[in-house]
Amino acid sequence: MTAKTLGVLLVSVMALFTAFYWLTDTQRRDARYEELQAELLEYGAVVFGPPTDEHPATANCAQCHGPDGTGGQVGDTGVQAPNLHSRSLYEKLQGNPDYVNLVIRYGGVVVSGNVESLMPAWSTEVGGPLTIEQIDALTALVESWAEETGREAPEEVPDTVEAGAEVYQTAGCAGCHGANLEGAGNFPNIQNIGEAPLTNEDLPTPISQEEQLIADYEEDPRMMLERWIRDSANNYNDGQGTGMPAHPEGQLPDDALQALITFLLDQTGDGGG
Repeated sequence: MTAKTLGVLLVSVMALFTAFYWLTDTQRRDARYEELQAELLEYGAVVFGPPTDEHPATANCAQCHGPDGTGGQVGDTGVQAPNLHSRSLYEKLQGNPDYVNLVIRYGGVVVSGNVESLMPAWSTEVGGPLTIEQIDALTALVESWAEETGREAPEEVPDTVEAGAEVYQTAGCAGCHGANLEGAGNFPNIQNIGEAPLTNEDLPTPISQEEQLIADYEEDPRMMLERWIRDSANNYNDGQGTGMPAHPEGQLPDDALQALITFLLDQTGDGGG
């Protein structure tokens, strides 16, 4: 074989190798990404807890949110930690992809405005115990749970007081208004919402259309609560913030909203019902 022929052969082989490498590069990158993602989720599960003999030092999120992340009691406070597999969390991520990361890093106050939120800030940036790497792993884990729920066909929420009580917890209402609707900090007590609407005397931020709100409640309490929960600022305060976040249908489906309102209208200041 002549040197020229050998050179042509080597160049051809190198060209074929280069073409093969580039054609399969995406597959390799995808495989490596999946591998890294699996490692991240595994580490997230360790940080989430509960502690084990192999991993005694964890954030132990499981202490409040349950070992499988489906929610639980926060000590003896009477507050229910939210289910991290919920559709409402999935919907919140659609509106704000950084929602989970922000809550873990800076605490519940960043999304609820409640300075007394029982969800603490975990990031070392603000004096917490978790590194950015640990928070990223926890974020990936919780987001994977929510996304798994989002891929499932949503179950219809029955329009009952019991179902509404569950929505009250999972939609985050309890984080501001308290587990027993007793209010917390600047967030008002709504234990008598089934008998009378909140007015400027009760609200931390007085609204401009108080008379309209009262008239709407007297005409149809369900309609008034729906307008308030969906978008209190635009419906009752000329577009100005009220401290009550908007809950569009993409975040709170209509069947869940109706069940929530049924639960709220059952509250009459005497223990409900």
